[in-house]
Amino acid sequence: MRTALLLLLLLILRPALGQDRILLMNGQEIRGRVLGQSSLEIRYLETHKNSLLKRAEPTESVFSVTDSAGVEKVWYFHDPEFGNDLTVDQMRWYIKGEQDARIGYKPIVPVLGGFLTGAGLVLALDLEVNSLLIPPVYAGLMSWPRVNVTRGSIRDPLMEGDPSYAMGYAAVGRPKRVVKSLLSTTAGIAVGLLIRQLIINPNQNP
Repeated sequence: MRTALLLLLLLILRPALGQDRILLMNGQEIRGRVLGQSSLEIRYLETHKNSLLKRAEPTESVFSVTDSAGVEKVWYFHDPEFGNDLTVDQMRWYIKGEQDARIGYKPIVPVLGGFLTGAGLVLALDLEVNSLLIPPVYAGLMSWPRVNVTRGSIRDPLMEGDPSYAMGYAAVGRPKRVVKSLLSTTAGIAVGLLIRQLIINPNQNP
């Protein structure tokens, strides 16, 4: 009964109370009303379709919690024995790199190259079933090159050139490049097969 009354009260006062911010280690942010914090989990209320849902996030996946007044509680700690090799400030910059890559990284050249590779190989080698091997191979190759920061995606100019920021940017940018390359190569193959079936083959065999 008390929990229901609390939820109702928070729902009514939500506009006046503001929101807390939970910053995750992967750079994503959760906005809601924090109910409790411990070494095990962060409990909070999240708005979903005009209703409040009680949720929890393991503390090990949380970098910090900032309340509506702007006071931050950092849960991340530097301890190489636990795999936390970066200092608190370095991890903060690492997370900024993750966020910027998630929003602004655009692997235009690899994506265009994947499309042209898929379509070109199908047309040049007259591939059919074997063409299904091209996307995973090309995408796998795209996991190796260095991730270059997309121009204009750095929101904080002070982060430019920082190694921790670059690590975080690459951590998000590399899988993003791989997935987009996989999709673009598949699209290229589809276009190549379509051109061969509708244009090239009919002209070769009237």
